[in-house]
Amino acid sequence: MKVSETDNYQMSIQTNQLLPDGSHQSFQASTVQISGISQLLPSLYLCGASVISGKALEDLAISFVINIAPELPDTPLPHSNSNRHVLYLRINAFDLPNSNLSVHFDEVTDMIETVRQTGGRTLVHCVAGVSRSTTFCLAYLIKYAGMNLREAFFHTKAIRPQIRPNLGFFQQLRAYEQHLHGAVSVNMVYYECIQCKIPDVYETEYRAMEDFYQKQRKFKRLHKY
Repeated sequence: MKVSETDNYQMSIQTNQLLPDGSHQSFQASTVQISGISQLLPSLYLCGASVISGKALEDLAISFVINIAPELPDTPLPHSNSNRHVLYLRINAFDLPNSNLSVHFDEVTDMIETVRQTGGRTLVHCVAGVSRSTTFCLAYLIKYAGMNLREAFFHTKAIRPQIRPNLGFFQQLRAYEQHLHGAVSVNMVYYECIQCKIPDVYETEYRAMEDFYQKQRKFKRLHKY
């Protein structure tokens, strides 16, 4: 972990997300939005590396950047002559199921919350803004935004549909939720078509494949002899 300091705009609308339990998570989005950068909360942004620039960070008034992509160079921060002071954190973890992100959950989520309490904004990114960076954002929502993992996942997916933490990261999030709240809201379900367990929030992605697999198995059993 390394810490250092250093156009596509549209007017915002009121964001009102329906959560699985029927409640709503509402907030007023920033008056400036940049394509490819997703605002999850007033003080929390998520994206991939390709859309980040010093100007984008300035325009969004970002004060803390978290980069979870050792395969990338350091994130471009605002120029040194800028009036904006940006805190920068780099976590060297690859997008592999056995990469242990959970050892950083408390430190990172606490830092994001400290930035929020001082009026700042945090941007979290990896390469694509799909797995690693999403995992840290979900951990923050679980710890500080009053959401369980299921609610945090669907809240984030409604804003950024491409999110998909890998299976190892999802297990780490389930363990973190258990640690914080004493219960888990996402179950792991075994799918024979891929010979492994997946989070039940991913079931819609695999249901057709599993149904086809089971039909093929049944057909082969019936025509075996």
